[in-house]
Amino acid sequence: MSFFKTNDPAVLEAWHAEKAAKAELQAEIDTFAQRFGGEGLMYADPPVLAGIKFRPAMPRDLWRAPDNNGLQVPRSSPLKGATAETKAAIKALQGEWAEHLPSRKIDTNGVYRALGFDNSLDFFIEGLTMFMHDGFLYASTRKAMPSMTEILGSEYSAAEAGRRTTGAAA
Repeated sequence: MSFFKTNDPAVLEAWHAEKAAKAELQAEIDTFAQRFGGEGLMYADPPVLAGIKFRPAMPRDLWRAPDNNGLQVPRSSPLKGATAETKAAIKALQGEWAEHLPSRKIDTNGVYRALGFDNSLDFFIEGLTMFMHDGFLYASTRKAMPSMTEILGSEYSAAEAGRRTTGAAA
């Protein structure tokens, strides 16, 4: 494993732009989920609505059963033997869902392009972990990072510990 850092303004701008866009999308997802009385969760990549967590879970006549994370989405079709009222309620729920579903698209490859790569698939085999700390973007990967400065593992570990101590987002 190799360790790198950079404070290149283009890379940092791309990092902050992606984080800000994800925060805006999460706010939209939260508002959307509150409309239905639950808590919205977002997939990390691609950043889109994963589903809504309800406490307690919503009934299965209108909502799909909770997944392993407790997330639910509206049923796509009624259960066998559903009443006409239930079928109409599903159709109304699907309409409200579609009308208000957050559709913001986030470019999650801006940082990779700023670093001189095409997209995250360039790290499919080698893996990549990145975080910000004290004005630098730190990276850990098995891939060469020509646009970043290679650093010792001890410097990387110190920055990682500092980030955890300050509570800054990864």
